[in-house]
Amino acid sequence: MSIQMIVYEGFLAADPEMRYTKTGKGVTNFRMGSNHVYKNSDGVQVKETTWLKVACWGPLAEIVNQRCRKGSHVVVTGRLRVGDNGSPSVYKLSSGDWAASYEITADAVSFQSQDTSEPAVEASAVEASTEDIEIPF
Repeated sequence: MSIQMIVYEGFLAADPEMRYTKTGKGVTNFRMGSNHVYKNSDGVQVKETTWLKVACWGPLAEIVNQRCRKGSHVVVTGRLRVGDNGSPSVYKLSSGDWAASYEITADAVSFQSQDTSEPAVEASAVEASTEDIEIPF
């Protein structure tokens, strides 16, 4: 048995985009960013932003597409999807620089409320495929 799981918290960089495969299965894709703030060896505060692509499939894709918008605060649980050689996807930016990106295939997405008095709402691929999920909004 092996465990492949990543949990990542962040904010959507843009509205999610939903489409359907030729077989009619829904997929919603979005980009999310998460900040890590630390002090370097000179005592200067540094903010690093990590960007990830996320893919949600089936009923979870529908829920995420309905619930999320640019700036939505989410926690995504899933697995890393890597390239054929086990590495991230590598691409060239319009600036000419090279960049790399991993993608998460989501198993669950927790929607974090900006109102701290409201609890987070979570949707998972397992729940979405076996029962109707009521999302309060």
